[in-house]
This record gives sequence, C-alpha cells and structure tokens, in this order.
Amino acid sequence: MNIYSRFLSRYYFGTVKIFKLPDLGEKIKEATIKKWHVKIGDHVNEFDPVADVSTDKMFTQIPSNYTGKIHKLFHQEDETCLVGGDFLEIEIESDNQQTASTQSHDHTVKQEDIKQQEIKQTIQTHSTASNHKLATPAVRHLAKQKGIDLSKIQGSGQDGRILKSDLEKKEQVPSQKEQSQSSTKITTKSESTSTVIKMSDFQKGMQKSMTEANSIPHLYLKEEVDLTELAQMREQLKKEKNITFMTLLIKSFSLALTKYPILNSTYDPTKQFEYTQHLSHNVSIALDSPKGLVVPNIKDVQNLSISQIQDELNRLRTLGEKGQLSYNELSGGTICLSNIGTIGGTYTGPLILAPQVCIVGIGRLMTVPRYDAKMTIVPRKIMNLSFGCDHRVIDGATVARFNNVWKTYLENPTSMFIHLK
Repeated sequence: MNIYSRFLSRYYFGTVKIFKLPDLGEKIKEATIKKWHVKIGDHVNEFDPVADVSTDKMFTQIPSNYTGKIHKLFHQEDETCLVGGDFLEIEIESDNQQTASTQSHDHTVKQEDIKQQEIKQTIQTHSTASNHKLATPAVRHLAKQKGIDLSKIQGSGQDGRILKSDLEKKEQVPSQKEQSQSSTKITTKSESTSTVIKMSDFQKGMQKSMTEANSIPHLYLKEEVDLTELAQMREQLKKEKNITFMTLLIKSFSLALTKYPILNSTYDPTKQFEYTQHLSHNVSIALDSPKGLVVPNIKDVQNLSISQIQDELNRLRTLGEKGQLSYNELSGGTICLSNIGTIGGTYTGPLILAPQVCIVGIGRLMTVPRYDAKMTIVPRKIMNLSFGCDHRVIDGATVARFNNVWKTYLENPTSMFIHLK
C-alpha cells in the first residue's frame, strides 16, 4: 500500500486502537472471558459493555473506552487474558469519516476476503443446523450445550418444532450407543469412571484465600445466644419494614466493635510487629451466589441506621445473584460475618479472610427447650456463633469480652438502642 492509500485509509476509516484489559483491582492479574457482547464488525459507543469477565474475586462487565467498530477480538470465550494484555481492537471513528468512492486495491481485497469468509461461515452454520429442524435459537443453544443432535429428535411442537421438553426427554432416554457404552463400563472393571474437572475462577480464588488462611494461627470461640426478645422486636419492626435477623446482627456487631476496635483490624505478616486498626466498620458478608461464594462488604456500618443497612444488604444480594458485584463492593472489608445458618448447620469453624483478623460464623436459628429463671422449661429461639480470630493479633480474653458485649445487645435488644445513631 502506497503513502496515498494509507492516508486515505486513515482519513476515511479511522485509526485502529488496541484496547487493553483494564486494571480490575488490587492483586487481580488475569480474567477469563465468559461472554463477548460484540463481534467483529459491530459498532460500539463509549461505555457500551463489550464482554463479561470473571476473576478469582468477582464477575463483572468490561465497557468500551472508545466509539467505533470492532476490528479484532484477541481471545475466545473461556480463554484467559492478562490484566494490561491485548483485549480487542477498535477502529476509531474519524470526524471526517464518510463512505469513500474508491478504495485501495489491498483494502478491497482484504474486505472481500473477510466477506467471503463470513459467507462461508454462514453457509457452514446453516448446513450443519441439524438438517433445518424447526427450533428456536434458545433451544438450539441448549442442545449445543447438552451435545444433542437435533436432526435425531422428533419435535412435538407445531409443524414438528423441537421444544425444550423434547430435549429433556432425549436426556432421560439414552441412545443405543450410550447404552452400549454403559454396558461396556459395567463389564470392564479396570476402566476409570473418574473425571478431571477444571476449577472455576471463583474456586481458584477460594483456593488462594484458603491456602493463605491456613497459614494463620486461628483462635476459636463458640457461643450460644438467645434471640427470643430480638425476634419479638423484629416482629414490631416488620410492621414498618422487612428487617432481617442478619441486619440486626450486623448493627449490634458494629456497636460492640466500638468497645473492642482491635477486632476491626487488618494484619500484614510482612510487617511483623504492627497491625492496622480501622475506624470504618466495613462488614464483609459471605453470600451464596450462582457463581459460588462471594464476599462483598457493607461500608461504614457504624454510621448507618438499621433501615439503611437493610437496604444495602438487599442491594448487595441482588447484585450477587446477578453476578454484577463490582471490585469496590468486594474490596475494603475489615471484618466478616458468614451466615451459614441460612443453608444449614449450627456451629462452624470459620477461616479468616486475610488480611482481616476476625470472622464470625452464624448458625441456624432454632426453637429449642430451655430453662427459665423459675426452672420451667420454655421454648426459646437459639442461635450459635462461632468466632475465628488471628491469634497473632488478638488474645482469647479479648474475644470473650467482645462476645459478652455483643451477646448482651442480642439478648437484651433494648440495651443497644441507647447507642444507636
């Protein structure tokens, strides 16, 4: 291509920019592309989402930094890209961009090759589309995921259209080949039935954090608390707003931290004889999500009302369920509450989320018989708490005293209203 042709190409068709994978936060070195929202030739505006990515800490969308046309994607879905690595190419629109009446020969040939390739791919796609069986794109996608050949299925819908239920029936009835393979596996004892499974990004993150936690000398304390009066107070609060037990636990927890702030600290083992004590109570909450366990945090709990904490908890849960928690929501936690009781279990041995120095596991709320002051058996609402603390920073007596203060607030909820802001 001569100088004149290059000038025309840049003047009319813009400049190609390489978009690097942006910094996703502290210590995140790579991300896996889970879904592209664009393809080559698509037009995007600045801030439009171009891809969903997951890391060992979060699942998030990557927005475009430019307005223009997608020129190249450097990675396929499920491939990994390093932070700062080439992510995609965008042809930036020029202010003078317009349709050129003549183009260089090289450019024409290149565009024609691309067009022919696209046509070829389209033809191949249609020719392999299960012999033109009628099915919606969603059903075709599901069939592809399950490895089902649509050409071998008789649809039960109108005009023989294949429905989702047809795929489900196909899964329930193994083919002759599958039956033969199954029979072979039964008779061949030496054949392995184990499967090697690659860890997801969230599992990788769990492995890293738990390996780090395993190096921490843990101090454990377990306690039973009576939440009968707190449950009664919650019923009164629910007349105004649906306040959960978790919200009341978080607020009372923060109030107790004001008396024992050492628990709201972080510790860096490379700075052996010092730790950082935080004024802000950024309470990390372990949440179960479709992607795995995520741990966002509610920031500045000490300054929030019970109603505000409930709103923030609802917001984080919604984002977690959608896989849309940002790095800001997942970072900066200073202490952790893990409510395992919502799934099941009474006691747990929680592992610290470094660099934090304290985590509390919350067990299932149960109605059980207990003796009252008159030695009469009465039903009480009991919950078990399990502390895990970094013994390099916190001693057992401090944990026990903190527990006593928190327990007082929980068992006599009116006592904590004096301290509410």
